Amino acid sequence: MAGQRTTPGLRDDRYRHLIARLKERRTKLGISQRELAERLGIHRQFVSRVELGERRLDVAEFVDYARALELDPVTLVAEL
Repeated sequence: MAGQRTTPGLRDDRYRHLIARLKERRTKLGISQRELAERLGIHRQFVSRVELGERRLDVAEFVDYARALELDPVTLVAEL
């Protein structure tokens, strides 16, 4: 369809940077994937798949994820 934009998805450099920041923060805080999953009320595999780039966070998941890591989601997005 003419004029239709494709979404870059998981390969988008901005998204990969965002996930790298979340993972960096998790490890800096000394939180395991299991501990983060418990904070979020989800399975550990979810966290693993996000960090491996196999699962994309939607907006609400991103906000919860960032807050669980004591980060401001607005600041993270502004960095992009």
